[in-house]
Amino acid sequence: MVKQSHKVYVLAMALSLWALTWSVPCPVYAEPTDPLNPFEPRSTSITPDDDSDKNKSADDLIKEALTLQQDDRPLDARTKLLKALQKDPQAFEAHLLLADYYLRQVGHFRLALAYTKQAFKLFEAKAGKAPYQNAHAKLLHRDLLSLLSSVRLNLDNYEGALEVLDEYEALGYYESWLPAQRAWVLLKLGRLDEAIRIARVGMWAGAEPGQTMNVLGILLSMTDAKHAAIKILKEAISYEYSLGEQGHPATPLNNVGEVYKEIFEEGLAHDVWKVAMRLPDGCEHVLPSLNLSMLFMEWNDFAGAKQALDGFEACLAQFPLRGGEEHRALVHMARGRIALHTGKIKDALMHLEAAAERQQWFGKIGTNENDLKVAVLVSLAQALKCQNHHLRLTPPGPLLQRLNTFKLRLENKVRAWWLLRRARQILAEDLKDAEDIYIRHTDSMLEYPTLGELLAGYPQDLLEKRLAEFKKSDRREHAKRYYTAYLAENVLAHGRRQDAAELIDQVITTARPEYDAALRTHAQLLKLSMLPSNGHAYINLSYQIFRSARPELRNHGFRLAVNTSPMPTQVQRVLSKSVFAPNNSLELPCKIKHEIGGKEHALQISCEGGPFTTIRAKSPDLRKAVTNLADAVFEIS
Repeated sequence: MVKQSHKVYVLAMALSLWALTWSVPCPVYAEPTDPLNPFEPRSTSITPDDDSDKNKSADDLIKEALTLQQDDRPLDARTKLLKALQKDPQAFEAHLLLADYYLRQVGHFRLALAYTKQAFKLFEAKAGKAPYQNAHAKLLHRDLLSLLSSVRLNLDNYEGALEVLDEYEALGYYESWLPAQRAWVLLKLGRLDEAIRIARVGMWAGAEPGQTMNVLGILLSMTDAKHAAIKILKEAISYEYSLGEQGHPATPLNNVGEVYKEIFEEGLAHDVWKVAMRLPDGCEHVLPSLNLSMLFMEWNDFAGAKQALDGFEACLAQFPLRGGEEHRALVHMARGRIALHTGKIKDALMHLEAAAERQQWFGKIGTNENDLKVAVLVSLAQALKCQNHHLRLTPPGPLLQRLNTFKLRLENKVRAWWLLRRARQILAEDLKDAEDIYIRHTDSMLEYPTLGELLAGYPQDLLEKRLAEFKKSDRREHAKRYYTAYLAENVLAHGRRQDAAELIDQVITTARPEYDAALRTHAQLLKLSMLPSNGHAYINLSYQIFRSARPELRNHGFRLAVNTSPMPTQVQRVLSKSVFAPNNSLELPCKIKHEIGGKEHALQISCEGGPFTTIRAKSPDLRKAVTNLADAVFEIS
């Protein structure tokens, strides 16, 4: 879920009058630099275009900056403000406007906080402490408090944001955005009932309709009132559309899509997220694109998942000032999962490691730090396990290479175990009532089709009891299929193979062909692990998976039985140590041929009935040729 941002409307007239009353002329310094940004070079940060501002006062420059802001020229406005600070370092108005610039145009929240604090300090040095009798002082103090609350919210300081809102109201200040902002902060603090009450009162009292309805819809979606949430979010969408260019319909569209997905109306969720992405405000935040990408992943449509993220980043490129602290970790997580499920393990590890290391703020979205941390830990552990399977199914090289591979596999195994252990610990200790096990919890970033891999490590009796409670209380029939899959993976991990087989078959036979594709694939992989690798059942099931999600076979350490044409024993021996399992005792859909052309080994695999017709690979080194063929077959674009 995502919250709309309210804008701080600093009154140009109030600023001008206040500045004219209190400004103190100061000497003109050299070219302007950002005094509160420690990462900006001091000599080359801004090159003055001419000397036209040389004889202007700080007041004049601040007025021009306001005009440039209104003309949607934020970078030029920043230059004017920095020049104003060179002329008058005590100009709190410039600090206030720079704080707003870094908050809204750049997303550099820590720098915005630094400017806000300095603006407060300078303002109080001139005006004293609140309350104020002067009307202009009241307006400026109100805007400073609003700005400080927004900055603290974006820095995940929810108690601090609420403290500022309390002061705001205690001084008798009010703006139409206040109920929505207060309700959202209360939600982030876990005070759901109070947040709903505040939002409802705001609706009755005439608060800003779009923001208030959006927040109220989010709040109701976190209760059993899903359809009431959809109704009010639709009203928010209509209201935002009615504002024309000033509206922000992508936000409530995203949120209603999340509710649709939670109630298993995936088609409707897909449609509203597609609409949200195409709107002018569609990339103000990442969630419409991220949600659509994750939905496509549940459908095993990884091209669509990648396209959704590409669309977001292409849209974001129109706003070069924007930083990445509101979205970069989330995008890396999603791209890592796409790479994982398309067989590109090195890319997956690169993205998931980046997701684990990137700074990510959560003030505007319902997800919190632990939601993302657990999601990334699980996906990273899965990627490490998959890399081990790839290494095991790669023909061994010289002794030193084999030793290095053994060392890497051991490191991966230990690290994957630790990551899953840490993820279980966070779920058990930090997330109330294991809320993320509730399928499609709207603010969770977990990959639900494969969540059973994490839950398999829980004590059997404990998880079975917990899942039984969810099955009993959850009225969504499609959700119960997921709970069955999780129980199956857990009992299989604890040695109850017969019980697991029955549960897995239930999942496979009841899975919806399109919407449950990833869950069905995962269940098929579990079933495959229970079958003897030389039997007909294994071969038939492995080809079913091969045709629908072929990278997953190698990802999970399974080999594909293939026919081979007559070839040297050495080639057969190298093939038999790869992901391919030569088997000429049966007529199989796929067949590998080998030729030597010049000094190169040329391999070709042909398959009847898909997922491709023919793939070729070659190399002077036989092991490399086999590895190249495996990569070409088990990686998809």
